[in-house]
Amino acid sequence: MTYEPSGNALRFGLINVRPFEVTDTIKRAGLKFRRTRRGYETITQSESFEDLVRTKNGIVFGTIKIPERFDADKLADVFSQHSIECYEKNTELKDAVEKLKNAGRKDRPLTSFIQFFRERFESLREPYLEEEAERYLSSNLPLSFYSKFVVFYNTFSDCLGIMEGIVRNYESRASTSRNFMMHKRIISEMQRRLNPIIDEMDQCDIAESRLRKYVYVWNAKDYDEVFQPEFLDSNRMDQYEYEDLYRDYDSKLRESRRFLSYYDPEIFRRGFDTDTSTTDLFGKLVLLPSGSLSLEG
Repeated sequence: MTYEPSGNALRFGLINVRPFEVTDTIKRAGLKFRRTRRGYETITQSESFEDLVRTKNGIVFGTIKIPERFDADKLADVFSQHSIECYEKNTELKDAVEKLKNAGRKDRPLTSFIQFFRERFESLREPYLEEEAERYLSSNLPLSFYSKFVVFYNTFSDCLGIMEGIVRNYESRASTSRNFMMHKRIISEMQRRLNPIIDEMDQCDIAESRLRKYVYVWNAKDYDEVFQPEFLDSNRMDQYEYEDLYRDYDSKLRESRRFLSYYDPEIFRRGFDTDTSTTDLFGKLVLLPSGSLSLEG
C-alpha cells in the first residue's frame, strides 16, 4: 500500500474553486417560481490535480541524487502517474469534489469535503504506519527515520483538524449572508486563510517526500520496486546526502509544527515520556493518537 497525504487534493477541492449563483424560473402546478441555486465551480485557469502532482515530483527528483540506473524525469513521471491513477480510481474523493458543484443553498459542501478528506486520511493512516513499521523492522535504518515519519503524519492530521474548524466557521457565516456578494467575500476570506496553511504543509510534504523517496529509490532495483523496496539498507545510500535530507526534513517539520501552533497552541504541549525505553517508544509510535508526538526534547 502506498499513500501520501499531499495537500494537492485539498487545494484542488478548497482553493481552486469559486462560488456561483444561478437563478432560473420553474413551473409547478401552473405557477411560475424563481429558483436560486448556489454551488462551486473549478477555476479554469488554475492548475489541474495532475499539474500539481507533476510539479511536486519534479521538485523532489530535481533536488536529490539518484542512482545511475534511474532517470530523474522518468522517476518523476512514474510517481506522478501512480498518484494520478490512485486519484482517478478513488471514486469517493472524485464524488466529494463533484458534490461541490451541485450544492443547495442550505448545504455545507466545503465542510463536507474537508470532513470526508479528514475521515479518509484517518482511516488509512494507522494501517499505513503499521505497514511502514514492519518495513522499518526489516531494515537497518535508525529509529529516528521512522519516528519522524510518524510525526509527519500526526502533524498532517493536526493540520486537517485546524482546517476543518476554519472551513466550518467561514462556511456557516457564508450560508447566512444577506446576499451573494457577501457570500463570495466570506468564501474568499476563508481561502486566503487556508492558503498559507496548505502552502506550509506542501513544503513539509516535499521535505518528507525528498527523504523518503531518496531512501526508497536507492534501495530499489528497478522502477517496479521504487514504491516498495524489499529491504531498506542504509549502506546503499550516501550517508552525507541522507543526513542532509534528514536535517532539512527535521527542520521543516519543526517549523511546520510551530506554524500550526499559532492556530492550535496545544500542539507543542502534547508529548510523551522521554525516559521511555526504545522498545516501548517504538510500540507507541504506531499506536499513539494524532498529535501525541512532540518534537521537543
